[in-house]
Amino acid sequence: MRILFLEDDVRTAQTLRRGLEGQGFEVAHAADVAAAIAQLAEGPIDAAILDVMVPGGSGYDVLERIRESRLHVPVLMLTALDGISDRVEGLDRGADDYLVKPFAFAELLARLRALLRRPAKRVDPIRVDGLEIDPIHRRVLCQGHRLDLTRTEFDLLLAFVERRGEVLNRALLLELVWGYRFDPGTNVVDVHVNRLRRKLEPLDPIRTVRGVGYAFD
Repeated sequence: MRILFLEDDVRTAQTLRRGLEGQGFEVAHAADVAAAIAQLAEGPIDAAILDVMVPGGSGYDVLERIRESRLHVPVLMLTALDGISDRVEGLDRGADDYLVKPFAFAELLARLRALLRRPAKRVDPIRVDGLEIDPIHRRVLCQGHRLDLTRTEFDLLLAFVERRGEVLNRALLLELVWGYRFDPGTNVVDVHVNRLRRKLEPLDPIRTVRGVGYAFD
């Protein structure tokens, strides 16, 4: 699997690159935004690990380019900023997860593997309550209008629709959508649910079950 890795700190980059290659990954390393965008043109990637603060712009610039290219690959952001607003910003801009520096390589590897092992999805179209979902082409129509969903938002919607009427707690959603079999200690589920809700307006199919989780009615 080819991983785009954006990190400008030489020591960190060398350590993580050796670790990832030791686990069998092909690492396309870049030290700045321009080099990362050039790596995208070199060939397909299976995932991206992007540091936020890098020369030539921000890791968010590369994230934006990935999403504009309709690449449905998981993106893990690395940030030295641990404020809630800083973490939420990355998720709001289309990242799948984030990791605050400093961190252990074992945790980065666990998160990356979790994102890469997302379960295979159904292939038959789904039509329910004003929504038309095409799992093959990953397209969603809401009352006839196409929605622009990120990879995570699409997988989250599919998880809800396939289990409509059930109350899904955050732990189950983390496993179904992110592939996590552990609690990453973040509000990643709530952020993505809120983003999805905004995009589903004027429909309001996702109900909050206080103290438990969410349900798609």
